[in-house]
Amino acid sequence: MSKKKTITVVLIADEKIGTGHLMRVNAILENFKDCYLTLISNSLSTRVFPLCTNFDEFSMVDEFDELVTSTLCEEPDLVIIDDYYLDSEFEKELYPYTKVVVIDDLCNRPHQCHLLFDQDPGKSEASYKPLVNKECKLCIGGDYNYIKDSFNHIEKTPSKSGKYRVLVNFGGSDPVHGCLSCTKAILSSNLYEKYDFTILCGLSNPNYEEIVKLTKDTPLIKVLKHTENVPKLFSQTDLAIGACGGMFKERIIAKIPSINVEIADNQAGVGKFVTDNRLGNSLTVAKLSDAKSIDSALQDLIENFDTYQHNCEHTYNGQGLKNVVAEIRKLLESSGR
Repeated sequence: MSKKKTITVVLIADEKIGTGHLMRVNAILENFKDCYLTLISNSLSTRVFPLCTNFDEFSMVDEFDELVTSTLCEEPDLVIIDDYYLDSEFEKELYPYTKVVVIDDLCNRPHQCHLLFDQDPGKSEASYKPLVNKECKLCIGGDYNYIKDSFNHIEKTPSKSGKYRVLVNFGGSDPVHGCLSCTKAILSSNLYEKYDFTILCGLSNPNYEEIVKLTKDTPLIKVLKHTENVPKLFSQTDLAIGACGGMFKERIIAKIPSINVEIADNQAGVGKFVTDNRLGNSLTVAKLSDAKSIDSALQDLIENFDTYQHNCEHTYNGQGLKNVVAEIRKLLESSGR
């Protein structure tokens, strides 16, 4: 019987970075259950441990310098790196011994790898050519993404109240306290009488308990800490307010018109992309405290619902994850182990 091939993942998932890197890697790894999967991190919040069940083992290292040694000790056939703090200096230590795959969305640092993915439709191979070794295969744009196929087949359930159902979420850690700001604005102006709100806080959201307390006497606002079934939640969602990270792309493929908020450096420019392609609208973080701005943006989504939904449908390739998996599988099979 041949030995299982080993895939080792190196990433960060903590209160600062959030869970987005882990979630998109998880989506990929669900297609590699025939492999032995390991995770190594020098910053992994204990709150995200429940999201690490895809891995046969995962370990923490105390020092940044230990990442190279610990990764090579796994004797991986292939390494997937999704870490903004790592570049060619780290990757060149692995490159002679294993296949190196990089997931990037910043396009701001050099890489030494065999395969690089960036799912941003606004990026091109020309953007990365000066940053990578000549042997690197570039898979750039909307044809390569990490969105599970289940988001392509969401059947909406009817609203029981007849009101538009609005999902609020700012990632797994919500570093800008967007859920809290929205909750306070919704309560201050009784917007919950006009819309049905679900606040999805995220596993590492520091404001979860406060939001629960604020809404305990308002049953019309539903508060969730986490869900294992986002597609089901999307089936009960008409509109959304959220960050421009991983769930942004899931909302697009699920054709949910949204108010989009840039909350991190790697999301810069997404607001313009949304406007240029008429996918929804955008607000700044500061405007999340303003109930009138939220209401006005939601009304715009309603008035232009059909246009935004149609444009969302044609932004990302629904087969993007399959394309990512196929490229990684091809590289893995050429690993020679």
